[in-house]
Amino acid sequence: MQRKLLIIVTTLSVALLLCGFTSFTQVKNVCPTCPKTTKTDVVLLTTGMRLECNVVAQNSDYYVLERYGELRAAQKSEVKSIEWKAKTAPANLTVGDQILTSNNVVYHGSITGVQKGRYVEIQVGTRKHLVWHSQIRTAHRGGVRFQLQAPTIPSK
Repeated sequence: MQRKLLIIVTTLSVALLLCGFTSFTQVKNVCPTCPKTTKTDVVLLTTGMRLECNVVAQNSDYYVLERYGELRAAQKSEVKSIEWKAKTAPANLTVGDQILTSNNVVYHGSITGVQKGRYVEIQVGTRKHLVWHSQIRTAHRGGVRFQLQAPTIPSK
């Protein structure tokens, strides 16, 4: 019985890792009594999923989407179209740096330090985050992907 449960959990975990876009937290509205005054971009994915969110950045691989303070990465190959709230894409979408982690967390800000083979430091607003090399899926500076060096083992 435990073995079957382990196989089911493992299969579901692998399936989730192989999926593309990671959905936002299921929230209909953070303020149901407030009038809807902010207009958002509308992103249509190739799967047919329609996302009302703000496209805050793009780089050579993906768009950075924001909704209720959460950031998500949508691979460019997953995006069928974008209806821009301002009718055209903002000019500053490639400004800033991004780190996409292995669990699909996106940090969008300014990379302030790289400890080769160990971690990358990124400042998001007033906070600095250290993201360990082993957790980084991709890193982008000014919209361009850059390669992180593999960790080195110090000699004795």
